Amino acid sequence: MKKYMKTKKLILVVALLFSTLFISCSDFLNDPDIKDDPNRATKVSADLLFNSVQVRQFFRYEGHLSRTTGIWMQQLGGVDRQSLGLGQYVFTENEWNGEMNGVYTGGALIDIRNIRAEADAKGWKTYSGIAKFWEAFVVGMSASLWGDLPYSEAVGEKSIPKLDKQADIYAAMQTLLDQAIADLTAGGGYKPPNDHVYAGSNAKWIEAANQLKARYYLHWAEVSSGNYALALAAIQKGISSNANNFKTRHTTVETESNAIYQFWKQRDSYIRAGKYMIDLLKSRNDPRLDKYFRTGTGALAGQFVGAAPGQPLTDASNLSAAMLALNLSFDIMNFTEANLIWAECAFKTGDPTTALAKLNAARRAEEGRWGLAANSLGVAAGLTGTALIDAIMQEKYIALFMNIEAYNDWKRTNRQVLTPFTGGQIPRRLLYGDGERTTNPNIPTPSLQPARNANDPGDSY
Repeated sequence: MKKYMKTKKLILVVALLFSTLFISCSDFLNDPDIKDDPNRATKVSADLLFNSVQVRQFFRYEGHLSRTTGIWMQQLGGVDRQSLGLGQYVFTENEWNGEMNGVYTGGALIDIRNIRAEADAKGWKTYSGIAKFWEAFVVGMSASLWGDLPYSEAVGEKSIPKLDKQADIYAAMQTLLDQAIADLTAGGGYKPPNDHVYAGSNAKWIEAANQLKARYYLHWAEVSSGNYALALAAIQKGISSNANNFKTRHTTVETESNAIYQFWKQRDSYIRAGKYMIDLLKSRNDPRLDKYFRTGTGALAGQFVGAAPGQPLTDASNLSAAMLALNLSFDIMNFTEANLIWAECAFKTGDPTTALAKLNAARRAEEGRWGLAANSLGVAAGLTGTALIDAIMQEKYIALFMNIEAYNDWKRTNRQVLTPFTGGQIPRRLLYGDGERTTNPNIPTPSLQPARNANDPGDSY
């Protein structure tokens, strides 16, 4: 009985204590001292956010966007499961959910804006310029695939952001890149110690920013031919050597490996070489054939063979060991592309002599990039007119292997002339992700989305 009474008294005392606490402080749970959790970060540093941005965007550029456009451009062949469907243009609106989310969250626009805010508040000009470049890269390249996107209201108080017109986004990206170049030119302040691309080199970032400006001008050249002159002016300040190529960064540590390697390790049967690409390289006796691919298996052992659109040819040539290396640093923009942009723009502005010279400069850049023998890609001579521009765009198609910019080139120029899967048409834009559409009623349903983006009005090249 004694023990029972002690326990009863203890319960009563505890109850009274809690009762008194809540009577004397009715807003106890909202007390700032209680809500201040020292183990929960309320603000993340620019450096941590910047690491997240780079990793997320490296994987976006090497991942499903690269595979999708590579299959549609017939550089690759989808031969199994989901990838076979992509080669037959069969997909739903959830196909690129993760890729569309990657425009905004988890190492994307929201994080970039926070980096910019800290850099601007602390006067870190170089850091601010780099962050502005990344915003222009992420948003502009995404607009090249989806067209209209939430942008001006995407970060802030608007719970249902509007879709900005594709043209308005590109105009904003050009302004942003100009600001980035100005910041990088001025320099100064703290630099990101974890800059995985250029290690904080202002000069290299300025070259990349100018090359991105040239890309974006070209994206609209089908609508306005005056953009060729603008792109020409920008590219002359673009990437100036292979040493300055804009590349992803990976190591041989499994958790830091390339997205191409990771996909093929898990789903090796899904994708093989594209027939068009294999046949083109073989017809040119191009030494990049075994840089990109290995020979086939089974009945195709010892042969370089590609799969046609929608053909489930799993014995076809797979990617080479070099392309499937854990630590492959994938070229996003490079010196080869710079020369070929210069070549195309020179041709379109009436300077075929420079166009031919830059075509040959691009081939020399490719030989250096892949460690090929001097002049093994040939020296173009005597090309004029259609033959010259065809050679320029063919060289770019090959050099931009698995690079989504090859898709943008094709939409603008209709080169290469690709035969689509039987009864189908190569898609000219991506569907919005249904994850975004279900939370934002401004995103139209698939049936109401356009077949083409505004910068791809028709076949006028």
